[in-house]
Amino acid sequence: MVNKDLQVKIADNKMWDLINEKFQNSGGVYILKCSTSYTYFTPSTINRLLDCDKNGILYIGKANSFIDRVPNLKKSISPQYKSTSHECGTRYKSNEVFKDKLPYDHLYLELYSSDNPIVLEKEFLKNYEDSFGELPPFNRIG
Repeated sequence: MVNKDLQVKIADNKMWDLINEKFQNSGGVYILKCSTSYTYFTPSTINRLLDCDKNGILYIGKANSFIDRVPNLKKSISPQYKSTSHECGTRYKSNEVFKDKLPYDHLYLELYSSDNPIVLEKEFLKNYEDSFGELPPFNRIG
């Protein structure tokens, strides 16, 4: 298993600085999760087809450069923006129940650096699908 390099709350005003300081122009895989509270990185359990996901994974994505891709995710999820620049945010905002059950202030990212984000993303998605019989809730097929 790959070790995460950074956890950061989506709503954290210092998110950009933390990502830039840690990764600069490098990338890898980012995983969106929802915490049980605003203050801690304790994932909420997400019911899935074959089992409960105790890691609370909502989305798995890849980025050649985190600092170029992750801002699109944040803007697309943020209640302050109407951006549709990221599929995950479009899906998140498509149903008011998502925003109620998965509050913006509780969302956070885990970032895993990689020289080959495509391969690592495929590995994460395959492991998830093998475990739960489906992709994470905000990922799409294809």
